[in-house]
Amino acid sequence: MIEGGKRYHFIGIGGAGMSGLAAVMLAGGARVSGSDLHDNEQTRRLRRAGATIYLGHDARHVADSGIAGVIISSAIGDDNVEVQAARARNLPVIRRLHALAHLLHGYRGIGVTGTHGKTTTTAMIATVLQAAGMDPSYLVGAYCPGLGGNSRLGRGEHFITEVDESDGLFLALSPAIGVLNNIGRDHLTTYRTFAAIKESFARYIRKSEQAVLEIDDPHVHQLARDNPDALTVGIHPDADLRAARIVHHRFHTKFDILLHGEWITSVRLPAPGDHNVRNALCALGAAYLAGVPLTTAAAALARFQLPQRRFQLLDENGVTVVDDYAHLPEEIEATLGAIRDGWEQRRVVAIFQPHRYTRTQTIGPEFGAAFRQADTVIITSIYPANEHPIPGVSSRAIVDAVARETDADLYFIRTKEEVLEFLQRYIAPRDFIISFGAGDIWTVTEELSCFLKEGRFCPV
Repeated sequence: MIEGGKRYHFIGIGGAGMSGLAAVMLAGGARVSGSDLHDNEQTRRLRRAGATIYLGHDARHVADSGIAGVIISSAIGDDNVEVQAARARNLPVIRRLHALAHLLHGYRGIGVTGTHGKTTTTAMIATVLQAAGMDPSYLVGAYCPGLGGNSRLGRGEHFITEVDESDGLFLALSPAIGVLNNIGRDHLTTYRTFAAIKESFARYIRKSEQAVLEIDDPHVHQLARDNPDALTVGIHPDADLRAARIVHHRFHTKFDILLHGEWITSVRLPAPGDHNVRNALCALGAAYLAGVPLTTAAAALARFQLPQRRFQLLDENGVTVVDDYAHLPEEIEATLGAIRDGWEQRRVVAIFQPHRYTRTQTIGPEFGAAFRQADTVIITSIYPANEHPIPGVSSRAIVDAVARETDADLYFIRTKEEVLEFLQRYIAPRDFIISFGAGDIWTVTEELSCFLKEGRFCPV
């Protein structure tokens, strides 16, 4: 896919997946241009690396006769003016995952998929293989402080990539090592039924040369029965590679790893919660299949740093303020459980911005039980992403579900500005404030942390 000197144009280049792919292709000698509606840190990095970045979409962006292909993200529809112009000029229009499949030719691909945990697990594997001196290439779905970015073109034989299942195109990939964290109900507008979701993940694993399956998830456990050669991982006693004697303390977790019942070593992981233990086990399993000794891999995880917006600490000075990308019920429940395991006797204030009308329509009522471990829950209006409103669909379904399933103090506050004003009045010493969502709710907790740093709230 990367042909030195040829130009590729990316529509939606500012997204985490698209920007990472563009950066790798730049490093491989391709010329890159791209467009997006807004400038962000990813587009600025690409511009500094030599890419041509356009703000806004315009047919003139694909008028250059030297363009070898136009790469589009899942968020870009056929009505996009640049897509239409490219097709009118008979330029190849390539979905990101198909471009990624071409890019992986010639590498031993390690593809991480699942409903949640993909980004963290991918970053962990990249951290381990890099520390082991294997000089891997990688694409991660978020900026990773410990890696200095979200992508890299190395000289080693392995290419580690997060594999997004949202549009169903991930089945174009056939990795040497396929990692499956879990299977949940999401992207039902693509798959229609949960059975179809499970079958897609099963097909992905069948297309992998080797597999790592996290069997604490019951659906993955069931899949493992049909894949007896897979390496199973988890806290579950049936796992080939399992964690035992787990101890949580704030932002750190310690656990032992056992392979086929034999103690191997201890892991000191700078990340909270059992869900991150599971992510680490998936990473350790993938690294082990790639040829890294488990003791080496475990030692490398001690230096791991969580990706941006994955339990990202914004302030801890009397009040703890954290932002998290979690936007599905299981993710929120797991993260709140991590707070309860690691921080005792704290009032937990959770702010949730629902993501997409379609997701709220299909699984909105399932969010209620996810907030059982929060003391206060604030729900905002829906972040639409690229969707149009659906008549009758609003945050009210989630508010009602939380009211039914929890005893939390519950507030529906429509706008981010109103949420920030409320928090500035509401917070008290020793509170644990956490924002959840895949949209722009992070701006609330970021501004709150600035408010606290400026000393306008003084814990006693």
